[in-house]
Amino acid sequence: MDNTQKFSGKAMVYRQSRPSYSPELFAYLQQVFGLKKGSMVADVGSGTGILSQQLLAMGARVFAVEPNADMRLVAEQDLGKNGNFVSVDATAEQTTLPENSFDFVFAASAFHWFEPVVFKHECERILKPGGKVFLIWNEPQMPEEIQQGRRAIYEKYAPKCTGFPGGQKEERGVKEDFFDGQLGEVHFPNPLTYDKEKFIGRALSSSYALTESDEQYDEFMDELGALFDRFAMDGLIHEAQDSVMYFKADSW
Repeated sequence: MDNTQKFSGKAMVYRQSRPSYSPELFAYLQQVFGLKKGSMVADVGSGTGILSQQLLAMGARVFAVEPNADMRLVAEQDLGKNGNFVSVDATAEQTTLPENSFDFVFAASAFHWFEPVVFKHECERILKPGGKVFLIWNEPQMPEEIQQGRRAIYEKYAPKCTGFPGGQKEERGVKEDFFDGQLGEVHFPNPLTYDKEKFIGRALSSSYALTESDEQYDEFMDELGALFDRFAMDGLIHEAQDSVMYFKADSW
């Protein structure tokens, strides 16, 4: 399947189940890199607008580039009334954005879907001189016994899943190459608490997850629910998580 279509039909559960990014990350962007009201920002692979919403709250003018129609529509419905939000139907490799126009380019939980070399050239094209690129993920730290249980469910019911998800999928070397060997990395705490609905929803929001049209969907759901019940305390599972941001270190 074309990567741009992997989340078709999953936009609503994605919006409901995926967490936002740590507030401390945005304070850091403001204090260290000068993100401010009126900054021109490209949010590439913007999905349902999770990062876009937080950037808009800082007063940035956000061009949200998203090729998946389902995901893009949710963002437009949620954010379209904000005059600083511009929805763009395009890919990371061909954003259609004007050249030399942006202070910052962001890719949040999306870079692993891109062709990195082509995306790098596109960033160079659309950024103003001295502009900066940031790659962001929420990195979960689920207890190992829950990870093992979830892995077994994915392997049983989602044969299209290659490797075990649960964090950004690229090797560190890909990011180092993208930033010319000058990789900066910062972490900010962003813990989560799951009730049963959110725990199952997070699984369903993944690109490889079964949908209601799949034959074994009910069994998949039952096993995810049973996994939650096995480890929940007082109806909740607490997960440590960091929002992690990568950037070119010489751009400070």
